[in-house]
Amino acid sequence: MSQGVIQGSMREAPLPDIIQLVSQGGKSGCFHVQQEASKARIYLKDGRIIHAVTHSGEGFEALMEVALWLEGNYRFEEVTPEVPATINKPNASILMELGRRMDEWRVISQKVPSVDLYPASTLLPGETPHGVNPREARVLALATGYFSVAEVAEVMQKPVLTIAKDLYGLVMAGHVVLKGLRSGKPPKVDAPAAPAKEPGQDLVPVSALLGGAPPPVITNSREEDTAIVPLQRHAPPPQAQGFPDGDEAIPVTVGGGVAGGAPPLTPKPAPVDDPQRMVKLMNFTQRIAQAAKTVLPEVQHEMVNRLQAKATQQIISGDGPEAVKGLALAISRGAVDAGCDADMVRTLNTHLKALFASK
Repeated sequence: MSQGVIQGSMREAPLPDIIQLVSQGGKSGCFHVQQEASKARIYLKDGRIIHAVTHSGEGFEALMEVALWLEGNYRFEEVTPEVPATINKPNASILMELGRRMDEWRVISQKVPSVDLYPASTLLPGETPHGVNPREARVLALATGYFSVAEVAEVMQKPVLTIAKDLYGLVMAGHVVLKGLRSGKPPKVDAPAAPAKEPGQDLVPVSALLGGAPPPVITNSREEDTAIVPLQRHAPPPQAQGFPDGDEAIPVTVGGGVAGGAPPLTPKPAPVDDPQRMVKLMNFTQRIAQAAKTVLPEVQHEMVNRLQAKATQQIISGDGPEAVKGLALAISRGAVDAGCDADMVRTLNTHLKALFASK
């Protein structure tokens, strides 16, 4: 039986301040923290933070996940914790780091409001981003619209706040947009450095890293860079071993968070044989072809017509939005292969991107 309960909203008082207040009293117990579908437990013994657990892990990094929850709720129960001590740092340094990350996330969340959104590159063939460091370049390579921000962080084995910070810069530079629905295909992912792998295993599917069962890995191509029609919802992540089942509900207070994302919805893909959808996609191929012809010389118009006819046949065969994306990218490649100058290719890409931005 609990001896005392403290509860409230993190919008009204930052969580580090509440933890510090409780720890100064030398109390033992558990903070139950929740933002929408995300939950965490933070354990104190004699006022010292000793353990934390979330759906994705436990220990210090699990505690730092809470830095991305700016508007959740908390409830502290004064009980005797029966958990392992996985955190050995002083409270002062823990709370200072937690507060620092929360301050960073307040800024980043203005452009990356949820780690459950799907970053998609806006770059087309012939474009090379300037001022991008190696890690940001890898984030760009994974930004096909298939991985969420959190999944990109897991694939790259980096803290999600670090990847969100990279994406903040890429969004500000116009290289990436964030979408609410998963789209595109999974790119190939570099395997982690350890453990050692057998020959021929330099690349691993995302299912091996994320524990899920996405479609088979397909080599990444620039045809995945521009999402047109969202294909599926983000599947809910598997519950991490160690987070207690049957956690009782935390009292709901007014206001919801924007940083944690809404609960995943059941996938509901659009049918590939919907006539209205096919007409819409074929009309879009005509707009792409017309935009390309306004930029390219007349000698290239036959190439555009040929690629449009191919895309139309692919739509009829059921390829849907992938065929439309492929058309824009194939026209851009065709212009490069035909020897069009760089200014013309850049103008072409600008026109094509404008079509997708207004879609």
